Amino acid sequence: MARKKKKNEEPIAPPTDTRIILFTGKGGVGKTSVSAATAVRSAAYGHGTLIMSTDAAHSLSDSFDLPIGSDPTPIADRLWGMEIDINEQISRHWGAIHSFLTQFMRSRGINSIVADELAVMPGMEEIFSLLSVKHYAHDPRFDVVIVDCAPTADTARLLAIPDIARWYMEKIFHIERVVIRAVRPVAQRLIDAPLPSEAVYDSVELLYKQILGVKELLVDRDKTSIRMVLNPEKMVIKEAQRAYTFLSLFDFGIDAVVVNRLLPEEVVDPYYSKWKEIQAQHMTLVRESFAPLPILTAPLWDQEIVGPPLLSEMAGVMYGDQDPAGIFYQGKPVRIVHENGSYVMEIPMPFASREDLETWVNGDEVVIKYKNFKRNLILPRALAKQDLGQAELKDRALRLYFGGNEHASKE
Repeated sequence: MARKKKKNEEPIAPPTDTRIILFTGKGGVGKTSVSAATAVRSAAYGHGTLIMSTDAAHSLSDSFDLPIGSDPTPIADRLWGMEIDINEQISRHWGAIHSFLTQFMRSRGINSIVADELAVMPGMEEIFSLLSVKHYAHDPRFDVVIVDCAPTADTARLLAIPDIARWYMEKIFHIERVVIRAVRPVAQRLIDAPLPSEAVYDSVELLYKQILGVKELLVDRDKTSIRMVLNPEKMVIKEAQRAYTFLSLFDFGIDAVVVNRLLPEEVVDPYYSKWKEIQAQHMTLVRESFAPLPILTAPLWDQEIVGPPLLSEMAGVMYGDQDPAGIFYQGKPVRIVHENGSYVMEIPMPFASREDLETWVNGDEVVIKYKNFKRNLILPRALAKQDLGQAELKDRALRLYFGGNEHASKE
């Protein structure tokens, strides 16, 4: 007998073997060109490939020199592209919530048009981008989904959303829903503003379940990788290091670094000799900083890389004879070991400094704050019963010691 579907339950999606590759980097490093080149080469290897842009300032159409719509648009054999349309995503995932927020703001005297705009809260673009990745990862047409992400800071917010949503749902949502349900009959007579209905809360809960499914997909290192794109410039490398630390903190798999716009050897003009020396020094720093990640390189071309033929040429230089959809590196995720009477939780944080980190335990969670980012990790039962004795940075990782007293007195 078929199981009856509960109200508002998200449909169970079949498991996916789709390969997902996200490209991130500082604005202006050529991330879209690198993403597009990877997509062209992936399709050439016979993979059904979708490249999608989550950047509000879409440039995929410019890169391919073709019009690309908000649904998968054929570009070439086995290759599709799409630029996410925020308005379409609102109607698909945000309908009941958007209607409530609009109605609430109108009741406060806000102009209808302004209320409609304000009802799209900050971060919605990132949420809908995540849901699109999940949706197309289950599309049978696509073996590979390539995501041209927004610049690094926006990507950080994008990838942190599932953890933030989990915290809200576990700590606030259910209490808030019970309170509103209890006071609604009386409160609605006393105030002239609408209160959220059960349909609104159902929509929030469904959205949360969908976001959790995305997180599971993105941290699966057998399916999903992030590739960082940078130029051989000091400021860009520093931002890439910070991004690497953030991504490691949230347990995302990074499988390669792409260094774009390297001056080629055949450039011998004296004007560029100093730049070549500087780039050589920066390349040494990149290799030292990101080892053991593979370092892929692309030169500064003598023309704009626009259109599939030139993108294919660029991919050939970057990947050589490698399948771009392959997994180039699989680092270790968060791990727990028993060491000298203590449990040690080890989290890769390759570029973090001690002054940028704060760590504390709150109930059955350990909270790690790095600069402006915070992650709450649920502790396994064996660790939740132990006291946090010490936190230290060692061998490019944050090590948290639980129980025992061997490390309790260390600095």
